[in-house]
Amino acid sequence: MERLLRQTLKRATPGAVLRLTLNGLGAFCACTLVWEHLVTVQLSEGPSMYPTFNPRGDYLLISRVHKHGRGIAVGDVVRFYHPTFLGVNGAKRVIGMPGDFVCRDLPFGTEAGTTGEMIRVPEGHVFLTGDNLPWSRDSRNYGPIPMGLINGKIVARVWPPSRMMWVENTLRPAELD
Repeated sequence: MERLLRQTLKRATPGAVLRLTLNGLGAFCACTLVWEHLVTVQLSEGPSMYPTFNPRGDYLLISRVHKHGRGIAVGDVVRFYHPTFLGVNGAKRVIGMPGDFVCRDLPFGTEAGTTGEMIRVPEGHVFLTGDNLPWSRDSRNYGPIPMGLINGKIVARVWPPSRMMWVENTLRPAELD
């Protein structure tokens, strides 16, 4: 190995080293740009989104294009900066958009829509809940969150391969007669 390294260094010209350095720097910048502004991958943790995501072990593909709530709709699963835990990201389903009326249930309750307390989601905010209501710390605890805290939309589960799938919006509009 040492011999191969010495031979390579003897043959290397300053121009070739400069080209290799610039190509490596360009690839690094391109990867950073994609990772920070287009897509990223994150491990799911916690039981709040079960059964949509496993409490441990699911790697999620996150679209960073939807930062600050851009293009988000009711029923989408978003990743956001947690309002009560510094440096922690959370993942929850959007239940109410700005101006919507939502039923604010008791925190950690098992029944949805039983309290009868309706609130209006303020402009520039969204109301989020986890799919596993009894184990979810969400907008029922801390209220609607500013759309500026949203840092992406979860679009797919990419690991494990046996459970790879697109994350779909499972909420459908009510059909009234």
